[in-house]
Amino acid sequence: MPILRSLAALLIFCLTSAWPLPATAWQIEIKEVGGGAQYTTDFSLHRHNLQSTGALAYLATPLWQNASLRLEGRLEGQVCKFWNYSSGMEMALTPALRLYLQGGSPCAPTLYGEVGVGPSYNTLRINELGESFNFLSFAGLGLRLPLWNAMSLDLGYRIRHISNAGMDDANAGVSSHQFLLELGFQY
Repeated sequence: MPILRSLAALLIFCLTSAWPLPATAWQIEIKEVGGGAQYTTDFSLHRHNLQSTGALAYLATPLWQNASLRLEGRLEGQVCKFWNYSSGMEMALTPALRLYLQGGSPCAPTLYGEVGVGPSYNTLRINELGESFNFLSFAGLGLRLPLWNAMSLDLGYRIRHISNAGMDDANAGVSSHQFLLELGFQY
């Protein structure tokens, strides 16, 4: 039954996040889609080593911009496979913000910083997490390299943390280094 409760909570969150906005509300226009690969290795487990690889996909919309900064909202979906300390899968849906430090030329590399937090469901059976339903949070830095025809390559690093926010007695969580390679298509 805990799995059904966790899945129901994740479904309710996803549906309410995508609910139509009133006509007078802010208009959201998706201006970029992309995907990529990630590799994660923990740094908080003392006796074990937990690693994962996976794929992610995202949608991005511009929120604010001036001559040197651009802020975008992102919605990332991620699926990954864990191994070593425990094998299992993780699925996450993470709303995030990414701030770009824009250079003078559109062909120049661009630095960015990002933060995000959202629901996560995993099949890991480890003492540090307790339940399968958790929350994934991250903060990161990266470099966007423009390619051609409104296409870009992003190289990123994140510190990420998974925990259940006190919904279970076991809530030590797992903190990790995450390395990202993403390909984005702007339109």
